[in-house]
Amino acid sequence: MDQNETQPITFTELQGNALGSTWCVKVLTKQIFKEDELRNDVIQKIENAEKIFSHWRPDSELYQFNASENTLPFPSNQDLYNLLKHAEWIHQKSQGAFDPTLGSVVNLWGFGPPGHSRSTIPTDLQIEEALKQTGMQNIELLPNRIVRKKTPGIQLDLSGSAKGEIIDQVCRLLDRWNFKNYLVEIGGEVRAYGKGRKGSGWVVGVENGSRQPDTLVSVPLRNYAVATSGTYRLNKPNPQSSRKASHLIDPRTGYPIDNTLVAVNAFAPTARDADAWATALMILGLKDGMKKAEELDIVARFCESKKEKIIISYSSAYRRLFLSENQFK
Repeated sequence: MDQNETQPITFTELQGNALGSTWCVKVLTKQIFKEDELRNDVIQKIENAEKIFSHWRPDSELYQFNASENTLPFPSNQDLYNLLKHAEWIHQKSQGAFDPTLGSVVNLWGFGPPGHSRSTIPTDLQIEEALKQTGMQNIELLPNRIVRKKTPGIQLDLSGSAKGEIIDQVCRLLDRWNFKNYLVEIGGEVRAYGKGRKGSGWVVGVENGSRQPDTLVSVPLRNYAVATSGTYRLNKPNPQSSRKASHLIDPRTGYPIDNTLVAVNAFAPTARDADAWATALMILGLKDGMKKAEELDIVARFCESKKEKIIISYSSAYRRLFLSENQFK
């Protein structure tokens, strides 16, 4: 008999800091393993990923690509190349709502790594000029992992999908450890595998954009991921508008989104997809976002602010997955 078969199921929880936020790994298993070795593996995986995808760290590959103000071929890491290919696909499917080339505009609004004041509100002319340094058509993804700028000043910002990608990488690490029942969370985004504690999946709380602590809604995740994008997470006063300026910039206008949504919860088999679609659907707004979710059968929960109340709308796929048995609403 396998020694593991006679072992009781143990619960292990590991935590740390990364990506300007926190990470958490939970594992249920009968396996005997060294917790410190697992912790070190997870920390190393996240650290290595940050050195590729961060547009804040000067030692990262993405930062160095952004700093190269030329149109020379740039030999990229396979992971960076793959994430850019994924971003290109989401960009196309979202009709341009998801756009990783928006770095110049994000920086201009003070939400990026350069030393712009967070209180700065750019002028219309500045936004118009910054938009000239954007557009997926200005990035070439060539064979052999080569990336090339067509416009020297273009700046990539992968914050709309990098966190999800890193979660997926940690999940693949746990798969190599042969774990069958685990949860990975970074900065509120979650991917879970296996039955969880009670057999129906890992029960996680999803946000709805309200500042009230008791408004989390519980859903069971089994071999699935969820990500939340919201205007409440990062914003600043905007004297030119009655609403605060969100860090979520509409790539089609260069301005912070100005729709009625305060949050979108997007679900997908991978955290990378969930992360990207949460961003894209927020930018599209309730009407167009719901239309896109129905078109692509995306599991999504839209949180709209109306008269200081949060109104929830569900895609058909969400209703089918989570509301059919009226267990979780």
